[in-house]
Amino acid sequence: MKRNTYISTTLALMTTLFASAQNAKETVQDHRQIKVGNAQLERDTKELETFKADVSEFQSALENGDANLAQKYRKGILSAMEREIQQAEGKVARAKREVVQSSVEKGTNRREKRRNRRGYEGTPDDRRDMRRDRRNTRDDRRDKRDDVADRAELEVRLENQKALYENAKADESLGNGILERFITTMNNDLLETQEELREDKGELREDRRERRDDRRERKENRMNG
Repeated sequence: MKRNTYISTTLALMTTLFASAQNAKETVQDHRQIKVGNAQLERDTKELETFKADVSEFQSALENGDANLAQKYRKGILSAMEREIQQAEGKVARAKREVVQSSVEKGTNRREKRRNRRGYEGTPDDRRDMRRDRRNTRDDRRDKRDDVADRAELEVRLENQKALYENAKADESLGNGILERFITTMNNDLLETQEELREDKGELREDRRERRDDRRERKENRMNG
């Protein structure tokens, strides 16, 4: 009997340590994503303002009949559009990785939930663990849903930007609302970056809460052992 209790306690401790290590890894990832997001937000804001200014100068050059100046700004605008597309491709790649990361986190919490159910005896600590598991499950589902939606939105925006870029290359005057629509995609991208930052900070708060739960559970396992 004592041997079975020892084995159960050891397995519980090992599972808790694994979950704790996974939570620590997720926290590092959250910090990295927030750092990248802040830098991306600053860069996108500056690039949007520069793009708007170049568009204004290009349109003024056209109105004034200054073909050379208009051509100079047109070349810069096309280069900026190409740069935005390349950056969007990088964002789509990161969004795909985040979907995979969300799946890993969901799997980790699912295993911990199964372990808690197997060891459930109706104690106050057990009931607290079950409440935490339900909360983690809701958080994981929401995070996965948000990541999938973010990826889909980025993919649609990328294809839209590519189509506008192809139209721009074929139109010397960059007319037919091409530039205005491209600015809209850049604005939407900026708003999406702000929303992702908000989500990343929320996930960081969740990871901190989970680490506190892990420390409490390790302490309980040591006491029970």
